[in-house]
Amino acid sequence: MLKPAIKYNSGFTLIEMLVVVSVMGILLSIAGNHHARVLQKSKDAAVMLELNSLRNAVHQYALDNNGCFPKALEELRPLHIKNLPVQWVGSSGSGHYHYDPTEGRVELFDETGSRPCEKSDHGGRRYADY
Repeated sequence: MLKPAIKYNSGFTLIEMLVVVSVMGILLSIAGNHHARVLQKSKDAAVMLELNSLRNAVHQYALDNNGCFPKALEELRPLHIKNLPVQWVGSSGSGHYHYDPTEGRVELFDETGSRPCEKSDHGGRRYADY
């Protein structure tokens, strides 16, 4: 007696492929959204670190010079700070550093450099409040 030939399919069905592609798409969209938030946070953290570095350099200069603040930020180089940042770039805004030599304050101003930056970072905090 002859046995009938049994045919085995070793491939995936169309439904299985669609399910796998859908699940991968969902996972990629979640990962992409998380990556974008982490990138925003890192940009704002970099702005805060640069600002703190400038403020610390100004106060270190004052400690070294009998309480007198520098007349301009350029006086901080190279002894108190190596690289003097000119412009800051956050997650939702950018602008210039503003230095007040009478009080020794360094603040974040908008792109025109005429007033404090009113834009908010990723968490809703104004850059002018840094």
